[in-house]
Amino acid sequence: MPEPRANPMGGNPFATRADAQQAVRDLVDPIIPHMSPGGARVRLGSGAALFPRRVAELEGYARPLYGIVPLVAGGGQFAHWDRWCDGLAAGTDPGNPEYWGPCAGDTDQRMVEMAAIGFAMAFTPGHIWEPLDEGAKERVLAWLDGIDEFEPGANNWQFFRLLVHMGRQRVGAPGEGAAAQRSIERIEEYHVEDGWYQDGRLGTVDWYLPFAFHTYGLILAASGLGDREAAARYVERATAFGPEFRHWFGPDGAAIPYGRSMTYRFAQSSLWGAFALADVEGVPWDEARGHWARHQRWWADRPISDRDGVLSIGYGYDNRRLAEGYNSPGSPYWAMKAFTSLAAPEDHPFWTGEEAAHAEVYLPVAQPVAGWVLDRDGTHAMALSGRRSPPVRFLEQTTAKYEKFAYSSRYGFSGEVEFHYGDALTDSTLLLRDGTERRTRSSVEDAFIEHGPDGPMLWSRWRPWPDVVVDTVLAGGAPWHHRVHLVRTGRELMAIETGFALAVDSMRISEGPLAPEVRRGDGVAVVRTATDLSGMVDGDGDRSGEVRPLPPNAGMVDSQGAVPVLRCLLQSGEHILACSVVATSEVDGIEVDLAPTIPRSAYDLLERERGRVTEPNEPLDVEAVMRLRFTGRNE
Repeated sequence: MPEPRANPMGGNPFATRADAQQAVRDLVDPIIPHMSPGGARVRLGSGAALFPRRVAELEGYARPLYGIVPLVAGGGQFAHWDRWCDGLAAGTDPGNPEYWGPCAGDTDQRMVEMAAIGFAMAFTPGHIWEPLDEGAKERVLAWLDGIDEFEPGANNWQFFRLLVHMGRQRVGAPGEGAAAQRSIERIEEYHVEDGWYQDGRLGTVDWYLPFAFHTYGLILAASGLGDREAAARYVERATAFGPEFRHWFGPDGAAIPYGRSMTYRFAQSSLWGAFALADVEGVPWDEARGHWARHQRWWADRPISDRDGVLSIGYGYDNRRLAEGYNSPGSPYWAMKAFTSLAAPEDHPFWTGEEAAHAEVYLPVAQPVAGWVLDRDGTHAMALSGRRSPPVRFLEQTTAKYEKFAYSSRYGFSGEVEFHYGDALTDSTLLLRDGTERRTRSSVEDAFIEHGPDGPMLWSRWRPWPDVVVDTVLAGGAPWHHRVHLVRTGRELMAIETGFALAVDSMRISEGPLAPEVRRGDGVAVVRTATDLSGMVDGDGDRSGEVRPLPPNAGMVDSQGAVPVLRCLLQSGEHILACSVVATSEVDGIEVDLAPTIPRSAYDLLERERGRVTEPNEPLDVEAVMRLRFTGRNE
């Protein structure tokens, strides 16, 4: 258990509604000393983001509202409302030195933070709106006009405008109806099927689906405001997605980290709470409560704060290496969306029922829109991953965040952050090297999931060089999954394939009292600690096995790690590479030498699709990508 300073939630059992209420107060209290005299600016660190410092300090002010508002709306006590009310008046006053500044163009970061203020105006107007004098109210509304004057990003940002309009409608000052209608229409464009959205222009399917699209949709539905036909669609879609969402969580409550914005941490559980806020039973209430509570307890056991209790940028620990350029010191407080359930009354079945375990379902399951095959065992939830992807690396570590073969709730994923550590710089991928040039799977040009006699299988194709084509089939699940690759190359290549990264106490893999047990040789690579095992077994035994350390702080979940590795030299021509991969906490229950047989159907699928004609990815509007990335650049 971390010391309280390493985590304000440390020791919280999350057994009752009162525990959750206390967690909000414990998370907000460390922020108070960092508020400016007028309350509008919250400076939580010295690092920069892609937008001006005053907007970063607006983040520190606005994002805690996602926890404060449901706490108070549900009858909980909060001692610092005056600071937030004063801050709203100061931050929207052009004559005040703490002014946040106006929206300066499309996709301005202020739009993101306006949504939290709209949420507060809609659900707690008596605390943040009614105490303002008439002049201050006029200035707040004038500042919020910016989200109608300019366009939010062509993605989940469209909901921000609707949340602002929700708050304005509550206080009797509706926004521009035509602007709201544009956002509603765009959101419809992003819906794919059965509750699945793509995140706008870039087409990603990641955590923005549950902690943005569905959570915001349910907030709108719960408010009783705005377009009620649209709200009904959002409820229907969230309800359809709920049974799919349960597979994203492991038995200990940990979620599968994948994609961008993982510094928002326990926002991963926001949909479970939003169901309670909107009184929508997306899954049985006891199951929703179980997922939510286990998830909060998992995070309460992580060192996610700076020494004074302020949430750090990172995931399982303080780590900026895998963060995005839009992560400011205040950004992690989007995690407060996990507490939307506090707005539900204490007699709501979300709070009165027992915590249920995962529903028993047939596994593994396919989620084709996400490009995932998911499985779960007593150790973790994991996703085999592959879908057609943008040809532009639009974020730091895009390939690591979206294009590995597998992602795990327990073992996370790792970035590729330092080259002097040798060839095995990351986990769960196939790395091809031509001299000093290196490629891992990226810009997948085609992918699909097929249901075979041995369960769902995922096929994908990528081209690391014009004369090199790699087809991959992924099959199986937890604890073992299988990979079969067809590599067609016009050049000599070194092929280096890696398994799951395992947390280790020492970066010196081969010596010292804390060094993990390592096995390496022809066709096998295993690293074992007292609590976990990660291994790879080559399909024909021709590849050599190794265990290599990862660079410090390369992992999402743990700061030190090691990966099993299989490697071989490929001459020009065609090659089949196959292996079985395992990761488990059942260290005494796995015999690596008895790895399950790679299913014949995986080879058959690979052979059948070798002649498949695939088209290059459609070119992206790079200017639009940069506009999404460099928000607020016009100031």
